[in-house]
Amino acid sequence: MLKKGKVTTSLILINIIVFTLMSMNGNTLETNTLLKCGAMQNILVFNGQYWRLFTAMFIHIGIMHLIMNMFFLYTVGDVFEFIYGSKNFLILYLLTGIFGNIFTYTFGDSTTVSAGASTALYGLFGLALGIRKVYKDNPILNKFGSSFITIIVINIIYSLISPSVSILGHLGGLIGGYILSHTIPVNNTIIKKETKELYIAIFIISIIAGLVVGRAAILQ
Repeated sequence: MLKKGKVTTSLILINIIVFTLMSMNGNTLETNTLLKCGAMQNILVFNGQYWRLFTAMFIHIGIMHLIMNMFFLYTVGDVFEFIYGSKNFLILYLLTGIFGNIFTYTFGDSTTVSAGASTALYGLFGLALGIRKVYKDNPILNKFGSSFITIIVINIIYSLISPSVSILGHLGGLIGGYILSHTIPVNNTIIKKETKELYIAIFIISIIAGLVVGRAAILQ
């Protein structure tokens, strides 16, 4: 049994603390409270509040939203933290969360409010898919990546049929995780320099393109 990772534990605590503070200052189901605390809204990002791309992954819409996301993070976060190491796990978690929110900014409605750790959690799904490909010759890591396929399919179907779920943020996190799995190696493994450089370039270009396209869409 894995020892609880310090980053996983810290992220869960931060999310709970943020939600508690939000609850003390308003209704976490209300738009005004969500936006005041840092939720995503494309028009506000367009107006220069880019920090929402980061803060939104720590904001949750109601207690059940928080419980579901933190349960998943509690369940699988330690595994990813163990195989990547605490520092790299934190980097991957934050970057995939931001990437998911940029994806929402690129393709989403300008006034829709979205929030949650789901962008980063789907980033873990993306990492699993990427691990399956990057380490296809490693039976243990390949099996680890493959073990997530069913749960990924189930969650994507749920995201598609649930009107309250931001499918864009989820897909963005998934894609971001897949890209980043080619840049930061699992502990005690190596990724070719050319592969790293290629996927780092893809990640950066995707972010820039996403911000440009999202801005252009709002200007139309």
